[in-house]
Amino acid sequence: MISITKHFSRISAALGICFFGYLFNSSDKALANACADNPSTLNDSCYITPDVYKITVYEMGLCTSDPLAGTYVNSSDVVVSDYAIDESSCSATFKNSNGSLVNLAGGVSQTLTGGTDIRPSNGIYPHAYIKIKNVFGLKGNYKVNDITYYSKANGQGDTSESNYAEWDQTLVDFDKGSECEPLEENRMMAASETFTTGTTGTMKGVLANVSGETYSVTSQANCGTSTRLFGAFAPTNPVVITEQTEGLEVRFTITNRGMTAFPTFNFPDFTVNFGGGPFTPSFTTF
Repeated sequence: MISITKHFSRISAALGICFFGYLFNSSDKALANACADNPSTLNDSCYITPDVYKITVYEMGLCTSDPLAGTYVNSSDVVVSDYAIDESSCSATFKNSNGSLVNLAGGVSQTLTGGTDIRPSNGIYPHAYIKIKNVFGLKGNYKVNDITYYSKANGQGDTSESNYAEWDQTLVDFDKGSECEPLEENRMMAASETFTTGTTGTMKGVLANVSGETYSVTSQANCGTSTRLFGAFAPTNPVVITEQTEGLEVRFTITNRGMTAFPTFNFPDFTVNFGGGPFTPSFTTF
């Protein structure tokens, strides 16, 4: 018999499958579309598959109610939020106060290490959550008109492969990425997106700070102070835990979405720069 607690945090970072989403678009917003293969030109931002996509996971688990119920997209297609996190219906399946660093690129199975695995009670869980650091380790490249642009240590593009490097991107504003929108009322401390193809469901995220084990949402006035990201996902089909359940596998995808490539024009020069992109979740019990 396999120990149920030992396997409740097993992660498959499988390209083509998924978990919680990195919801920010860079200041040059990306549409939800994959980049074409070696186009003659690039006029709009698009998603590529990164070679490196690192996140630090502090906790993840399941909920019977939405912990971000007050964050949603209204009838005008605008994200609104009450800046509240309610974990009262949530049960952790993994905790590590120091964080567990994982690289979602490469399609290899991984196990979260250095923390505590916890078996949730039997039941039906329509929601899942994850607590991660708001810093993402990224590395990627994209070819336009037979010229390959490589990410440098600052996320800028370079045509020299010798400068190809991983960089850390700190998310402080879901719209502006690593910078705060100058107008306080326009800063996006929360985000929400519903996926209707592929892995379907609604994904939400709020930028946060942590005191002890308590997470609080970063206000617009305090943009730039966040140290965490709290994410919630409502899959189309809930996760069901029964007496026969031995473990829960959470699978991630970053294929054609984990990194944003966006054109930068400084006439007559053209280059491709890079930013973060989303990933979304899928759950399998065993």
